Amino acid sequence: MERRAPGPVPLLVAALALLAVACVRVEIQRTTTAEPEQTVPTPVRHATVSTPPAEPVAPPRRSAPETGSASRALFRLRMPPATAIAIARLGIDVPVVDVVSVKDERGWHWPVPHDAAAHLIGTANPGEPGNIAITGHVDTERGAGVFWRLLEVRPGDEVTVWSAAGTFVYRVSEVLVVPESDRSVLRQTSEEVLTLLTCLPDGRYDKRLVVRAEPVRPAVARQD
Repeated sequence: MERRAPGPVPLLVAALALLAVACVRVEIQRTTTAEPEQTVPTPVRHATVSTPPAEPVAPPRRSAPETGSASRALFRLRMPPATAIAIARLGIDVPVVDVVSVKDERGWHWPVPHDAAAHLIGTANPGEPGNIAITGHVDTERGAGVFWRLLEVRPGDEVTVWSAAGTFVYRVSEVLVVPESDRSVLRQTSEEVLTLLTCLPDGRYDKRLVVRAEPVRPAVARQD
């Protein structure tokens, strides 16, 4: 029997079968080949330094200053004492010295010199806030004292006081008479005021003439 060559149909079927086998092998290879895992980069965490909570800062303590240092500081801040005083209208022009109170058989008093006015230590100095107390004798055993003509003073008179800091000018604002025992005229004040004192020459000398004077504004020292 004569063998016939295969027709086109069987050949087409065979080709399709081979193509199907090839596709199956490719698919099997895809499924069996493990894809590499995508590694997700881990974000780098910067090292954090733990800062302890800030401790509250206590305000500096104001310790009580030592007595010695406080005294030295006060001394540096104070103005120099009066060295002379003048009231031009009355012809008064005398030196001023510092005196401290003393106690003797007469009690507490200030030993005021005969030839000068006395600035009472413990009261203010010219140019400082406070009461500047200067006293002088109205008379002495030898005659008129340095403040004899202070009896003629009146409000509006100008009083000039000198110190190492310069020249200070005050204007009389009040004139009064008080008993010798009245110490209120020596009390310190918040504002600068000049207080002049002398005795009333009535034979008993138990009253005091008190002259109050306020700084002429501006209250600054005038350098001569």
